[in-house]
Amino acid sequence: MRLGLFLLLTVCGFLIFALTMTFVPVLPVWANCAARAGFLVIFGALWWVARDRRPLSRFRPVFFAYFTAVLGLSLGFFFADRALKLFGLTTQTPVGIAMAKFLQASLIVIGILTVARLCGEDLASLYIRKGRLLLSLSVGLITAAGLLVLGLLQPAVRALGTATLISLAPWILLFVVSNAFMEELLFRGLFLGRYEPLMGKWLAILSTGLAFTLAHMQVTYAPNLWAFLLVTFGFSIAWGWLMQKSGSLWGSVLFHAGADMLIILPIFSSLGAV
Repeated sequence: MRLGLFLLLTVCGFLIFALTMTFVPVLPVWANCAARAGFLVIFGALWWVARDRRPLSRFRPVFFAYFTAVLGLSLGFFFADRALKLFGLTTQTPVGIAMAKFLQASLIVIGILTVARLCGEDLASLYIRKGRLLLSLSVGLITAAGLLVLGLLQPAVRALGTATLISLAPWILLFVVSNAFMEELLFRGLFLGRYEPLMGKWLAILSTGLAFTLAHMQVTYAPNLWAFLLVTFGFSIAWGWLMQKSGSLWGSVLFHAGADMLIILPIFSSLGAV
């Protein structure tokens, strides 16, 4: 029974992220809008009906998570680029890339938190809570520091020089913190606690890890996509475990931000100083 639910919910999660996030660049505009509207109507209706229907009632938290994820992602998709243009920026500069990520992440997070509040969900249900703070921050800071060192040791990054790295530091931090908080909230904070009663802790971690990994299938910055996906899957399992073990998302956010350093440092290095 748990395995069946694992397969069903993992496929549903993959479809949601694939059609509203991963494959959006190759979808016709009408298909993009239709997928988002369809998901919102279907999962919104299921969430509403499940209030009084006992067979569906145990899935109501999952329907809420799917609806909220689609709404948050849609806000980021439709409004982030427009907001970036208001600042007169493009994604051809470090400042523009960082601001684009900040605006996208802010819209997604605001969407998730607003829906949660309107539906009577508290922040603790999203793992936005203190939890075992010492464990969370210790693991998060140690792993982030180690990954930062690895990122700085990359040849392209070392060639930049200290002065250029210092000039880029605020925009690097803005990018990695924005992205890490948004993705940990979206992929794990929103889903882990709602999947766990249905399939158990480890299958919940595995399901969210697969969804997160598959959502990165279209990346263009990885020289070897399969190696990148394998590493991403390993990280996602670690982030899910840490979130469950500590009872909060803060350590996973720090750990995730450190991992993003490995990606964004070479990208920024190719663009040069601010």
